[in-house]
Amino acid sequence: MPKSKGDFTFFIMPTATSRITRLAVSRKLVYGAATTLAVLFCFGAVGAFWIAKHETLMVKYVSAKAENDRLKTQNDVYQDSYAKLKGQISFIEDQSKELARAAKMEPVADIDDQVGVGGPENVTSLDRAADKLEHQVRLIGDRLRSDVLRMSSVPSGLPVQGYITDGFGSRRNPFGDGGHEFHEGLDIAADFGTPVSSTADGVVIWAGPYSGYGNLVAIYHTNGITTRFGHLSKVGVEVGQRIRRGDQIGNVGSTGRSTGPHVHYEIRVNDQPVNPARYAGPPQP
Repeated sequence: MPKSKGDFTFFIMPTATSRITRLAVSRKLVYGAATTLAVLFCFGAVGAFWIAKHETLMVKYVSAKAENDRLKTQNDVYQDSYAKLKGQISFIEDQSKELARAAKMEPVADIDDQVGVGGPENVTSLDRAADKLEHQVRLIGDRLRSDVLRMSSVPSGLPVQGYITDGFGSRRNPFGDGGHEFHEGLDIAADFGTPVSSTADGVVIWAGPYSGYGNLVAIYHTNGITTRFGHLSKVGVEVGQRIRRGDQIGNVGSTGRSTGPHVHYEIRVNDQPVNPARYAGPPQP
């Protein structure tokens, strides 16, 4: 068969001893096959690209979903912690209001007026509110401690359990011709040797015999207030000693100008005697 002008001729020799075979292939067939292979290759390449891109997107999707789930869990924990913290601060705020009223101070502003429902900005607001609340509680504590110290230094109650045989003011003189005299304290009768206690915190300024008081203990408290405990059988403190309310300072006796076992209890303000009955009840803030 004669070779056409548009054919490709291929010579084939399967073995070294076999005859050479000539094969003529149409150019159109070769070009068609090459075009088909090129198209198939392009489709394959595009398909491989999209498959690879899809796999990449799937990996990113799975990673993003895992991160989203982690953030959601973290956010739930954060919201729970935020709500718990806000509740705790609100509880402390309520307590501080009670303390502020007791200390006669202005309470801190409501926490809900300063903080919303969550988020970074509100966390900052919560921190500021907590700092302000802490400062307020410290001020209240200082005020209450000051009030406690002040009240503990004000005489309250009686120094011994017994019977009041003579009150404050004018009385018939138990000695001499039966005239009248001004009695500057209370006489409290009790068994000889009964412990006598201080009625407030203070510092001992006298501890020993003193004229008609017999054995006397005098204590300075605060704001010019002093107390005196006379006719003691025994003095149990020293000058300069710090005393707290309820501490024993001596024992009931009948020393000095006395007709029997008792304690002469006296309160002075700026060295002027006042009625101890005014201080007989619990201390007031």
